Amino acid sequence: MSKEKNLRPLTDPEYLALGEFRYQVRRFLRHMEEATRALGANPQQYQLVLAVKGLPKAETPTISRLAERMQLNHNSMVELVDRCEEHNLLRRNRSGDDRRQVTLSITPEGESLLRKLGAAARQELRDMGPTLVDAILRLTGDNRAAKEAIAPRPKTGGTKKAGP
Repeated sequence: MSKEKNLRPLTDPEYLALGEFRYQVRRFLRHMEEATRALGANPQQYQLVLAVKGLPKAETPTISRLAERMQLNHNSMVELVDRCEEHNLLRRNRSGDDRRQVTLSITPEGESLLRKLGAAARQELRDMGPTLVDAILRLTGDNRAAKEAIAPRPKTGGTKKAGP
């Protein structure tokens, strides 16, 4: 926080927006934890597989990089990778050039878990996303954008495809 204007105390409406933001984020995380457990998987293991899949292409999926992405210390990440390997969600790969360099890749079982939970995440975000966005916009002071975010969207007139 280097900008001076960010040092001012929050107003009551900003505290309400921050509280709503925190509540919506926690609701989403809990929903995903429960969906993960319902599939017989561990939520942290799913989060690691997702972190590997969601890593920008220019970044190498090393234990150190993923520890940063998940905000875990290195030792905790190594233990989590061990558990993911035991459950056949991830695989360690040693570099041909430098055998000390270890990268992670997702197994077919890990990909299957991502497919199942990705759809659940998308649906939950569709359901609660507008409320989350509204809270962020109110907190950041973009009231015009907040009103646009929650305004009903006009129908495009497209037709829905019949489902299988």
